[in-house]
Amino acid sequence: MSIEEKKYANSFRRSTAISIDIWIVMILRVFVMQFLGMFWMNREVINFTQEFNETFGTETVKNVPEHIDFIIHHRIFFCALIFYSIIILIGAIYHAYLNSSPWKGTIGKRLMKIVIVKSDDSKITFGCGLKHYFLSILPFVFIIYLISYQMRNNLTFFQTVTASEAHVFFGIMFALWVQIHLFTKKKTTAYDMICDTIFVNGKTAAKWPWETTREIKS
Repeated sequence: MSIEEKKYANSFRRSTAISIDIWIVMILRVFVMQFLGMFWMNREVINFTQEFNETFGTETVKNVPEHIDFIIHHRIFFCALIFYSIIILIGAIYHAYLNSSPWKGTIGKRLMKIVIVKSDDSKITFGCGLKHYFLSILPFVFIIYLISYQMRNNLTFFQTVTASEAHVFFGIMFALWVQIHLFTKKKTTAYDMICDTIFVNGKTAAKWPWETTREIKS
């Protein structure tokens, strides 16, 4: 596809593709969580509960130094880190693999007939796909922090966002991080610019993501 023929994907197509992929990744994560829980994590939680009860005479964990120290030095802490890392990596691998495959896009992008490529129209690498994914979810990390701050301090969301200059600054930054594509010629977000990627209308001729064809059909 020549530069002149490129039609950059609009916000509606990208947003719809993202919504589809969120549901797909959520289903994959639930399945993996159930599997890991059944064959591994449930046993670790039971062992932790028994040992915690033997040490403190209760199964209720409180926000006190003794309880926190016990958790940090218990096997459950390491297991929890591994468990949640796996859950996070499911989304990363899903996006990085499919975006760097001959499909040049995830299932959501495929359904919305858009592809992600480098600015020179070449296929992105798996490493670039990982980088693009983690940069794209930074605003969600900030939102989770704000919700946690809101619940901890019993504030409204507006009070939380305006609670400090740092909150306001990062709020504006992350809004631009995603929405700046409304003002760019190629409809690119901040993380698209960092990764040198663009979203183009069309889809490849590859029937499956492991095929080798790279042709893009309008």
